[in-house]
Amino acid sequence: MDIQNNHSSLRDIFSSRYHQNILPSPSVANNIEKNSSDGIVNDRMPKDVFSPSEEYAHIVAIKDQVRGGLKDLNSFVSMAQVLKNENIINNNDMIAVDFLAKESPKLSFDEFNKIIRNDRLSMEMKGLISRLVQKLEMIDYVAQGSMAA
Repeated sequence: MDIQNNHSSLRDIFSSRYHQNILPSPSVANNIEKNSSDGIVNDRMPKDVFSPSEEYAHIVAIKDQVRGGLKDLNSFVSMAQVLKNENIINNNDMIAVDFLAKESPKLSFDEFNKIIRNDRLSMEMKGLISRLVQKLEMIDYVAQGSMAA
């Protein structure tokens, strides 16, 4: 049995396979262009869509009601009650609200953070206050800083 190794024929075979598998044929390219102009291909492409969470939607809906929430003690407590009624903050957060209302010399995020760093507080109270302050800062951000107004 005589086997001949013909390099040119192997090269031709691999080259033709490459062109068949890798390069799109003109009919496929025409179909892609036709389908993309019809919108068929574009409808199948993933699209980025922003879907706000329920919490975010609630915050946006009540952002006018939190305006001036850090102005004085009464506005702070009433703002917290509105947030609780909207299920944005919970009973644990209200414990932190009561504590801050009694212990904070001034109603501001800087003062709240100073209280969090106080070594005399229990870890549980620090955690409650920290979570509340994070929520309030996020709400203030969405409300474009209107809490301190």
